[in-house]
Parts: sequence; structure tokens; C-alpha cells
Amino acid sequence: MNALENLKNLYHNKLGKLEAITASLQACQNRVQELELTQDTVEKASLFLQSLSDTARIQVIEKISGLVTEVLQAVKDKNLTFKMELGTERGQPDLKFFVVDSLTGKDMDVLESCGGGIADLVSFALRVSLLLKWRPSLERVLICDEQLKFVSVQDQELAGEFIRKLSEQLGLQIIFISHSKTLAEKAHKTFEVVKENGISRIEERTSL
Repeated sequence: MNALENLKNLYHNKLGKLEAITASLQACQNRVQELELTQDTVEKASLFLQSLSDTARIQVIEKISGLVTEVLQAVKDKNLTFKMELGTERGQPDLKFFVVDSLTGKDMDVLESCGGGIADLVSFALRVSLLLKWRPSLERVLICDEQLKFVSVQDQELAGEFIRKLSEQLGLQIIFISHSKTLAEKAHKTFEVVKENGISRIEERTSL
């Protein structure tokens, strides 16, 4: 009996470690996906800024930084400011993004030291900024696939309100694909994919 109990205890101990490792691996995979999305946005922003003249580049950087700062302050913290620096590294143009905390004076690298929530918000605001600069008004449609999945539920509520107002003010059509009920509650229109008996259909839900 003692041998059997020992085996059971050993089994549960190993199972617990496996579950912890699996959860850690999933968290790492999620972080990689988040960084890949943000990195892609950063590269597009860098290419866009490189194509501008010095004067135009300064003006665009100020406008983009202003919009990203507005998002961060509305959702996360009034003391956060977004900063962009376009320089050269190893003979190649290099664009760096920072979030500055005015209380501590600390600069946080968006890709390396910021949490998932901030990176998601910065990435979203950058995508909006680039769309407004690249596309004429009649083509301003932005599709976001789980864009804010790393943002907390509490912050998603504030983000949803900000995005709704932003859409109205800029005349921008934003289509969010998300599992978040919090974001759905802030949308002008909500559509849900329902699957029954192996058949999927789309149903419109009542929004605010």
C-alpha cells in the first residue's frame, strides 16, 4: 500500500509540474505572438517615416505620438507619454518607441519592458495613425483581430469607450474580432458567430 501511495503522490507531483510548464509555455507563445504583431507595426511605421522629408517627419512623429499618448492616458495612466526616436544603427534607419512615466522619469521600451496591455494599446494606436496617413478618407477601414487580448478586462472597458469615440471623431470604421464581451458592449454594432449542429451562422446582437 505504501508503494502504491508513493506512486500516486509521485504521479500527481509530476502532473502538477507538467501543467505548470504547459501554462508557462502557453504564456511565452502568447508573448511571442504579441511581440510579432507589435514588431510588424513598428517596421511599417519606420518605413513610412523614412519616406518623408525632415520637416514632414517631425510633424508626423508629433501627431502619431500625440494619438498614442492620448490612448495610453485614457486607458492606462494619465502620467504616461509616448515617444518616438528615428535614428541610425549599423548604417540602417532605426525607429525606437518609448513609454515615459512622468512620475518616475523612467523610459520603458515598448517591445522589451512594457507589459502586454501597453504593447497592445500602442500597436493599435500606431495602426490607426498609419491608416489615417496612408489611406484616403473613403478607405478608412481598420480590421483588428484580437488586438487587445492582453489588455485587462478593466482596461478593456476604458479602451472600448475610447475606440468608439475615436471612430466617431475620425470617421473611421473599426472592425474588432474579439471574444471580449467588454469590448462588444462598447461597439456600435455587434455580430456573433453561432455554431449549431456543425453549421455556423452570424447573428446581430443588441449594442449600446
